[in-house]
Amino acid sequence: MKYLERYKYLIVLLSVFNFLLTPIHIAISGFNPAYVIVINYTIVILSSSLIATKKSAKIITYLLGLLTLATIWLEFSNDHSEAILICRLALSFLLFGCFCIILIRQLLKIKDINLQFILGPILGFLYLGIIGGVLFEFVHFLNENSFQLTKGFSGYSFYYFSFISITSVGYGDITPITAPSQSLTLVMNIIGQFYLAIVIGVFVGKYINTKSK
Repeated sequence: MKYLERYKYLIVLLSVFNFLLTPIHIAISGFNPAYVIVINYTIVILSSSLIATKKSAKIITYLLGLLTLATIWLEFSNDHSEAILICRLALSFLLFGCFCIILIRQLLKIKDINLQFILGPILGFLYLGIIGGVLFEFVHFLNENSFQLTKGFSGYSFYYFSFISITSVGYGDITPITAPSQSLTLVMNIIGQFYLAIVIGVFVGKYINTKSK
């Protein structure tokens, strides 16, 4: 348990990176995409629960995680059900939002620069990108003409576009067309830039305070 507490952010960070690489896992393994997605998602949920120190927070994350996994399984067997899709998006938003809140509370308690303080903001940035992907997917659900998408796109494309937005890269392969999609893209772009600026400022401030002691 001591090592889990010390390296919990590293474990969660690796699990989230593994989750983002799900399309590669599917292509290489040749397994049913449902199994790969559920396995990787389960790993993220179990590892992210390590961040929560309070029993109530662990219960909430496990409950939301199980409900989200259930909707994912149901969506693969009922891929035309709008109700299941909405439930999956809503639960995913709540789940990763909960992870972000827990992470922020943990980072505020860290007074010295250590491994957790360095990896925590990186993990928060990944959570932000996943939440953005959920929101972009929801906008597409409301209006299928919200984005100009490449041929053969999948739900993963919205998560890819989310990270492209918060990093302000802008490859141009996915383009927001409608006003709501453009507004959300602009908001994610601004949040991404402010997040990086705030994290750098806090990191430098703690570094100066540590050196001055």
